[in-house]
Amino acid sequence: MLRPSKRSRESSEDDKGKQQDPNQISIHRALKQRSTSTRRFGRTFNVSARFVLPLFQCPSNNIFQFIFPDHELCTPFYCDYSHQACDGQLLAVADEDGRLSILRTDKDNHISNLEYHNSFYCHRHAMTDVKWSKDDTMLATASIDRVIRLWDAETKTSLAEFAGHNDCVRSVNWHPTNEHLIITGSKDGSYKIWDTRFNQKVSDDNIDDTTVAVYSAIKTVTNAHSDVKTTNKTSKKSGFQSRIIRSVTCAMFLNSDEDKVISSGSVDGTIKLWDVRAGRTPKAIETAVFENEQGRKHGITDMKIDHSGTRLFSSCLDNSIYMNYLSDLSKPARRFIDPDYKVGSYDIKISLSPDDQFLLSGSLDKNVFAWEVDGPFDKAHQYQGHSKKVTGVTWNKRNINQFASCSEDFTTRIWKLGTGIDV
Repeated sequence: MLRPSKRSRESSEDDKGKQQDPNQISIHRALKQRSTSTRRFGRTFNVSARFVLPLFQCPSNNIFQFIFPDHELCTPFYCDYSHQACDGQLLAVADEDGRLSILRTDKDNHISNLEYHNSFYCHRHAMTDVKWSKDDTMLATASIDRVIRLWDAETKTSLAEFAGHNDCVRSVNWHPTNEHLIITGSKDGSYKIWDTRFNQKVSDDNIDDTTVAVYSAIKTVTNAHSDVKTTNKTSKKSGFQSRIIRSVTCAMFLNSDEDKVISSGSVDGTIKLWDVRAGRTPKAIETAVFENEQGRKHGITDMKIDHSGTRLFSSCLDNSIYMNYLSDLSKPARRFIDPDYKVGSYDIKISLSPDDQFLLSGSLDKNVFAWEVDGPFDKAHQYQGHSKKVTGVTWNKRNINQFASCSEDFTTRIWKLGTGIDV
């Protein structure tokens, strides 16, 4: 359930009275009218887009507060924008009560707009991920209840569920072009590939007590990120096999390839590229290791591939985001840092703007951080407003003019380019 802001009408009127700096408006318009790279006198001059970042604002009428049915405050954890539906302005938000809220981000939080924002229950426990299908007709949700479910985005009814993980599901991702394929990573140390054309059975064990299709995975890779050296060393010293399970924090298909998968680990500090061709045992064919000078490895919390399909961005517990070229995962090409940037936990997510110009991240220290991808990497722009840890972030997939953030302060904020700016 969403709580409308009592001050939304008043704050909206106040926001209308604010005037945007004409210089900022003209700069942004100039940026939209020409390429960010121009060629003069035989040399290329890059035009920085960094000055666009300070123009994003989140007035009080774009703050959505989440509450339990008993009126206690509730935490929204993760969010994802639609691809095309409602001009890309449908935001799915997963919360700790197992509910999914769909917000119309072109409508503010005033009570008169309640009909445009709705919530429904998807799981019996806190949700851990949500993703729109490519055509926006379905939503995939994951939860600490170990189950992944598919939902009809229009009717809000359950279409299918995927069962088989033995612990909390960390991530769920659709194949970019094949709507039948889904991949999940779990705290049980495995990733699974599911295909809605195969391994189907029927079950009435559903959150709505209705009969739905239940699928088994077509491929499971267990212990995908076990640190073999550490495990063997522990076993020799103690005399028994280590039971430490190293989570798969994220798993996704490599672009449109159905036979290549990328996964990240929580403890081994690695990203692995897998060959998962049918009829073969899945094999890691390339590995990137993230460790400091002392050899200490840091876990990966989230990954994103850019829209060109050439670069991989990974959020790391050493308070960095690394960029690797997919053509060579052996070592990072760039590292994004900031003196104030703290990751701190595995629920921190990252996102890229639709033009790949900007990189966005939640953080432990209650701010949203954004870097210009091709700009300086030692300082980010910080968006202040949340009062606790920021977990999920997502950029509008159709337009650079807005992004969203979820926080443990019980709110989801919609950040938009300042009033009066043409986009």
